[in-house]
Amino acid sequence: MAAMTRHNISLDPKVYEEFCHYAGLKGIKVSTWVNIKMKEFIEDEKMLEEIKKKRLEGTR
Repeated sequence: MAAMTRHNISLDPKVYEEFCHYAGLKGIKVSTWVNIKMKEFIEDEKMLEEIKKKRLEGTR
């Protein structure tokens, strides 16, 4: 596993407070959740790139 890096992010205070309330009940940390969501986003984007690439190859 790669070393972690720190980044500052801006969050809506109301959203952050609500997230902390619900995530805290489940033992989820903000950084863990953000990391998972970023990985999901990257996966989705790679899949879209692959679909676009295959479509372009199919039109040649």
